[in-house]
Amino acid sequence: MKLPEFEYVEPKSIRKACQLLKEKGDKAQAIAGGTDFMMALKNRLKVPEMLVDLRGLPHLNRISYSDKEGLKVGALVSLRQLAASPVVKEKYPILSRAALDVGTPQLQAMGTIGGNLCQDSLCLYYNRSPMLRQMLEPCHKLGGKVCHAVSRSKTCWATYCGDIAPVLLVSEAKIIIVDSKGEKIIPLNKFYSGDGKKPNVLKPGQILKEILVPPPSPSSGGAYLKFRLRKTIDYPLLGVALNLTMESYGQICKHAKLALTAVERAPILIEEADELKGKKMTDAVIEKLAKAAYKHAHPLNNICELTPQYRKDLVKDYVKLAVQEAFQFATKGGTI
Repeated sequence: MKLPEFEYVEPKSIRKACQLLKEKGDKAQAIAGGTDFMMALKNRLKVPEMLVDLRGLPHLNRISYSDKEGLKVGALVSLRQLAASPVVKEKYPILSRAALDVGTPQLQAMGTIGGNLCQDSLCLYYNRSPMLRQMLEPCHKLGGKVCHAVSRSKTCWATYCGDIAPVLLVSEAKIIIVDSKGEKIIPLNKFYSGDGKKPNVLKPGQILKEILVPPPSPSSGGAYLKFRLRKTIDYPLLGVALNLTMESYGQICKHAKLALTAVERAPILIEEADELKGKKMTDAVIEKLAKAAYKHAHPLNNICELTPQYRKDLVKDYVKLAVQEAFQFATKGGTI
C-alpha cells in the first residue's frame, strides 16, 4: 500500500525540530526508526502533513555510564545498539535482554529506544487496513464515539504493549523532555497518560531526548518475561518486569519494583511490591505479590484471539517465575 503524501523535513538541531513540531501541531509527526509508525501511515491511521525526521539530530545516539550518575541513553540509540552495549550488558542485563525481545533483528536495527517508549497503543479494532475498518463505526481512537473493545465505554481502551517501558520503570528511570523553551526531567512513570487515544504526555513541540537510569544496587537482580504467540515479531501479550535487591546475606528483601505491560492502557507499576521491603521471600509473600499483580491486570479481547481471562491468569505464574529469576541474580551478586 502506498504512503500518503506528506512534506519531509530533516532538521539538524533539536531547537529546529521542536520549532517545526510546534508550528504544525497535530499536523506534524516526529519519526526516528519508524518501525511502528510506517505501518500506521500505510493503513492511513496517521495522515500527517509533515514528517520531521529526528535521525540527523546530534548526540542523541550515545550511551554513557558513570558509577555516580548511572546510565544515560540517547533517544536515538537503536535497540540493537542498546542490547550490544558492553556497559548495558554488564550493569543492566535485564535491559539488554528486553531489547532483544523486541520484534526481529531487522526491527531492532531500525527501531530506537525513544521510539519504543513513545509507541502507540494497540487494538484489533483500530489496527486494521482501511478496507477492514469500513466494516465498523469509527472508534474513539479514530475520532468516533464508540469503543468496540468495551461496550458503551466513553473512553478508548487501546492497550499499551511496549517491552522497554516496564524494564525501565522497575529500574526507576527518568527521562529528559525538550522543547523550544528548554529541558525538563520527569520520572518515566509520569510519561504515560493512561489514555488509549494518546498513550503519552508529549505535547506538540516536545521531543523525548534522553533516558536516565540510576546505578544498580549491590545484590540486585532483575527479570523480564514476555508472553507471545510467536518467538519473534509479536508484541507482548503479557510482559512482567521485576527488580529485586536483597540484603547482603541474601534472605531479606531490601527493595522491589514490579511492572506489567500489555494488560492496561499504560505500563503499570504494582505498588504492592514496595511491601516486600524487610520481608523474607517466602512462598506466602510471593503468592501475595502475584495476587496483587493479578488484581491490577485488565487485559481485553482487543489485541489477540486469546481470552482476556487466560492472559490474566498467566499474570500470577509469570510474576512467580520473575521472582525466582530475579532472586537468583540478586543472591549470586548479579545486577539487574
